[in-house]
Amino acid sequence: MLTRTPTSSRTDGSCFFLELEQCGTLVLSDGMAIRRRDWDQDYSTGDTPWDAGEPSPALLEVIAKGELPAGVDVLVPGCGYGHDVRALAEAGCKVTGLDISETAIAGARMANGTVGADYRIADLFDPGLVSEKHYDVIWEHTCFCAIMPSERDAYVDATYELLKPGGVLLGVFFAFADEPDLEGPPFKTNIENIHRHFDQRFELEWQRRPEQSYASREGEELLMCWRK
Repeated sequence: MLTRTPTSSRTDGSCFFLELEQCGTLVLSDGMAIRRRDWDQDYSTGDTPWDAGEPSPALLEVIAKGELPAGVDVLVPGCGYGHDVRALAEAGCKVTGLDISETAIAGARMANGTVGADYRIADLFDPGLVSEKHYDVIWEHTCFCAIMPSERDAYVDATYELLKPGGVLLGVFFAFADEPDLEGPPFKTNIENIHRHFDQRFELEWQRRPEQSYASREGEELLMCWRK
C-alpha cells in the first residue's frame, strides 16, 4: 500500500509527485499535500459550487451524438462526486473516476456507483499510474481549470502518457476568459493558451461550442477533442 509523504516544494510553485521511491512511498510536494487537505475540507463542508448535481450537458451531448463509442476505457480525472462517471458508465463505457479527495470518492461511490464505474483515490500526476493502465479516452471536465496554471504542461504530459496510442482527450474547457488565468480555481483561460499547452503533444481533431451548458456557464465553454 502506498503512503503519502510531503517533500519540499519546487521553486516554480507547481504541485505534483516528485518521485516514486522503490520502497513504495509516494512522495508529494508540500503544495500538493496542502491542497489535498483543502479539497477534502471543501467536500466535507459542502463548499462545492462547481458541483451541479448532474452530468455535464456537454458530455451528454457527446454521448447522444455517438462521439464516444460504447465499450471504451475512459478515465475521468478530478471526478468529484462522479456524475460524469455514472453517465459514461450508463452509456456502456468502462470508466475510472479519479480524485485526490477521499470525501469526494466516498460520496461518488455512494451516490453514483453503478456497473462499469470504478472510483479511485489518487492523483493524476502520480507517475505510477502509467504502469497500471492506459485508456482509450480521457474525459476532461473541471480538472484542467482546478489545477494551478503552472501545472498545465504537467497535466498535458500526464494525460498523454495515460492514453493508449491513438487515444483521445475529450473535454469541455473554460475557453473564453477576458483575463485568463488570473484568479481561481476555477482558473479560466482562452483558446490560445489551451493550444499553447496541448499543441506540444496532441493534435486537435475538432472543437466547437457545446449546444447546452449549465446555466451558470453559458457562453464560457468549448468542447475540444485532442488525439495522441
